Amino acid sequence: MMSTPTKHLVVFPMQMWGHTRSVCTLAARIVKLRPVTITFFTAASVYERVKAEIARDFEPGEEDSASHIRLVALESGTDPHDMKTIQVAFGAALEKLLAGQAVVCVKTGTSYEPPAARPSAVLVDSFLYFAFQAARKHRDALKVYAWFASSTLVFFGIFAQDLETLAEQEAARRGVSFETAACDLVTSTEGKVIRTPCMPPMYDYEFHPQDFPFVPAFVANVLTKATRVVREADGMVTFDAADYSPEAAKAVRAWFAERKRRIYYAGPLIPHGKDAEANELKQSQQSEKIVRFLEEKLASHGERSVIYISFGSLFWPTDNAKLWAVLETIMERNIPFVMSCAAEFFRPPEGMDDKLSAYGNAIVAKWVPQQALLEHPATGWFLSHGGLNGTIETIMAGIPLIVYPIDADQPVNAIHLSENLDIAYELIEVRNGKGAGPIYRNGRVPIGSIEAVKSEMREVLERAFGEDGAQKRARLEALRQTLQSAWSDAGVAKRDVETFLDEI
Repeated sequence: MMSTPTKHLVVFPMQMWGHTRSVCTLAARIVKLRPVTITFFTAASVYERVKAEIARDFEPGEEDSASHIRLVALESGTDPHDMKTIQVAFGAALEKLLAGQAVVCVKTGTSYEPPAARPSAVLVDSFLYFAFQAARKHRDALKVYAWFASSTLVFFGIFAQDLETLAEQEAARRGVSFETAACDLVTSTEGKVIRTPCMPPMYDYEFHPQDFPFVPAFVANVLTKATRVVREADGMVTFDAADYSPEAAKAVRAWFAERKRRIYYAGPLIPHGKDAEANELKQSQQSEKIVRFLEEKLASHGERSVIYISFGSLFWPTDNAKLWAVLETIMERNIPFVMSCAAEFFRPPEGMDDKLSAYGNAIVAKWVPQQALLEHPATGWFLSHGGLNGTIETIMAGIPLIVYPIDADQPVNAIHLSENLDIAYELIEVRNGKGAGPIYRNGRVPIGSIEAVKSEMREVLERAFGEDGAQKRARLEALRQTLQSAWSDAGVAKRDVETFLDEI
């Protein structure tokens, strides 16, 4: 039995699942390492999923540790793009915690009385600027750390800059709104070559291989201000794994050290409790149907025969004709696949449901039990946008990737996976808009036609299910074993998290 908690950590990730999932596992790891109370704030809309995700990392007999996590849903409004309401609610709840008052979960009505230990630190998502500011008001009593839910490969290309100040200066110079200046600063391209310590030189448009429709208010109030959070926080915790890119980890650690702060690499954060799979299966209404499909394909097509397709919980390809060309090429080879359509920007190709129904060898689901699917013996490849959450899960499951990057950290992950690590293929011909320009590192110019997409995909599938794919799988296994050691007694993730706990 652990002793009464002497420290109190407040945790508040952004409600996008890619930002929330891994911090659920981190919270579980923390209370198992040390006697710490965690007040975990989330949105009511994802409360049940967060509750199930936290439970996935606990074993029978660890109920006392689990009881030290207090999950509190906050008022978040009805508009999914409204990021202000929940941050205001967080500020009010934090004031109550610091005043020794109870906080109430709006989902369950549970009132949580103040624990013996007052909050000493807050871990707030770097995308939640207003929540960060609410916590920083109490900097005399609290340390405030940024939660960084991205690959640190892109740290210098985006987050090491003070984009907020640059946008303010540009707005004043041009006589435009901050929102317009910020959106132009982040999304406009001029063909400039970007050089940073963590990635090969790239044209600026290569960061945007798809013409993704970013909402200007999101760019101004979230992406741009995230750089201020990173620069002003007392330190940063990331779900990235230090050994995913040791060179990037070394460079980013040095950047923080120069500023008398630390970054803590907590990844990989993959739940491994006895009921991890069962609790994940609860999160999808179609779990039973998906598992049955995988069992059927294992019997009819054999091991590693299924392709899993997902673009995460936010992104979706912007050129459906090219996406459909990829799917048609998969169907040409009679390859079974499972496709997740959980993305907020999901816009299916016209007639997709009817065509896939006629194909009869595919299943489409709103929400997929991703870890269970990746670890099933029928699954052979993951066609992904290359977001870090799914990438790390895939590596830890021993599944190589076909990467279809859209934006954010995905283009850089695609290069790292396909060229530096050589455990993936990157699709180039699916690029569109300005992102379809020449590639700096090799001079290749995408053709961009539907036939070019199909030709490239045919070649990728031929290689993936042949000797070249087997070699990538072998290299991936070596990386998986390295990352797996991160949470061993002497592992880098465990060491970093324990250092973080010492400092709060």
